[in-house]
Amino acid sequence: MAFSVLLVGMTARDDRMVEIVLTRAPNAKHRYTVLRDVPASHADIVIVDIDSPAGVEALAEARASSNAMVVCLSDSGQSGEGPYRIDRRSLLLRLLRLLDEAIAAAFNGNRRTAPANASTSPPATLAAVPVTPAAAPEVREPSVFAAAEDVVPSGARDYRPLQALVVDDSATVRTQLRDALAQIGMVTEVADSAAAALALLEQGRFDLALLDVVMPGADGYELCRTIKHNPYTRGIPVVMLTSRSSPFDRARGALAGCDSYLTKPVSAQAFFAAVDKQLRRHFRENYELLHARGYRAHA
Repeated sequence: MAFSVLLVGMTARDDRMVEIVLTRAPNAKHRYTVLRDVPASHADIVIVDIDSPAGVEALAEARASSNAMVVCLSDSGQSGEGPYRIDRRSLLLRLLRLLDEAIAAAFNGNRRTAPANASTSPPATLAAVPVTPAAAPEVREPSVFAAAEDVVPSGARDYRPLQALVVDDSATVRTQLRDALAQIGMVTEVADSAAAALALLEQGRFDLALLDVVMPGADGYELCRTIKHNPYTRGIPVVMLTSRSSPFDRARGALAGCDSYLTKPVSAQAFFAAVDKQLRRHFRENYELLHARGYRAHA
């Protein structure tokens, strides 16, 4: 289904990042068109920065003059009226999931109702919405960027293939890393920017992340900080793979929270050793589970 989304009262950075997530996310359940500077009655969904004066006015207008679903954005994630709220720090990682849940609750088939005021709508603040692990993606051509989440207990039968997320603006590098990770049994998703990577992280479960530093928009350091500061993704081992090799750049990587820092060009031996080290640490030396999920240490 297609929906129009009005953005109100946001900073230029938040506005741009939300637009990228809504319009460029791969495998999104719905299609979104972003609107600005139009009445709330023209939109299906209104995302309001409730911490801004313009947002407060827009919220009042949306409640009074339209049946649009309203999502309140704030620093705390608790401000505003209605069941759909999100905190600023979780915006990029959780926005699509929140909208999917809100649309599912508010729409019956193709008939649109008034979701923001529906008394049967469940609370949907991020703190209240349980995290449901995404279904394992279909096994396909491996990629170079791997992301990892909390370790699955040894007794759990989670035998999906190991998932990797590779983020690099070079298609050549993405292909090289994807092929390398395939050699050790990893399935890979790839992204060419931080925004695209965040959209994938919101929808998937990953076991490792490989990040380039220099990319359009947010750089690898900022992406790493975002991953490590979010409670849903901070357990993912992050390997920075970049041509920047100065002590200052390594320090920036460490401060951003990366787990390994490799400089290009990297030898196959050093690359696979770093990946093996992070996977073993992440799975707490549980070789049985690693092997059950298809991992093959590089010879």
